[in-house]
Amino acid sequence: MKNKQNRKFPTALVVTAAVVLLALSVTFAGIFSNTVSISGLMSLSNFQASGNVYFTGVSDMAAYTDANGVRVSLNAADPNFIGNLRVDVQYDGSGVGLVRVRMIEEWSTVTGGVRTVKPFSIRVPYIVEDYGTAEGNAKKWFDNRENDYRFYYATAVYSAGAGTIPLVEGVDTDALDLEAIPDGTQLHVVIEADIVQVNRYPQYWGLTQLPWNAGVSATEEAL
Repeated sequence: MKNKQNRKFPTALVVTAAVVLLALSVTFAGIFSNTVSISGLMSLSNFQASGNVYFTGVSDMAAYTDANGVRVSLNAADPNFIGNLRVDVQYDGSGVGLVRVRMIEEWSTVTGGVRTVKPFSIRVPYIVEDYGTAEGNAKKWFDNRENDYRFYYATAVYSAGAGTIPLVEGVDTDALDLEAIPDGTQLHVVIEADIVQVNRYPQYWGLTQLPWNAGVSATEEAL
């Protein structure tokens, strides 16, 4: 007859290991579930930005807006003449952010009820408070359209609510050769405004550095 041998389990060791694992689980759970409160200049909020396109002297923009954007005329007698075009950027949120705006222009003609988009590469000479060749941050717009069709506001904005930044303050029609553009040509303009938290532009904009000269994302505000 075979003798049965009782196996002894290291009960105390198992219990001790279980207690250690439980303690670690509670510790790590506490680390990953903690809510960090941030205030002051580092407060986080959902920023929102939009481009407000309008014409001077026009109160009802619905008459000049369709599915393709804001319709711009090349006839100086029309209320929506390109020389009357204005664009503001409106933003809202709480914190420090960076602003950029994409200007989308589409030239087209309509013949016999058929709309044809033209491959014109016309650079519209918008009048903006231009950053030019300045260095560092400045409350002006940096024209980066040659690279990504966008204007960048060359400084961070501190917002505790709603704010407005003028962008297009007119068009230099003398620098725009209107006579070279075929009669009946229409221009549609669409503005895409974007604002991100000041330290998150690499993730959201895909940039390794700000495009304006010696641009920095740091900002100082009086408390």
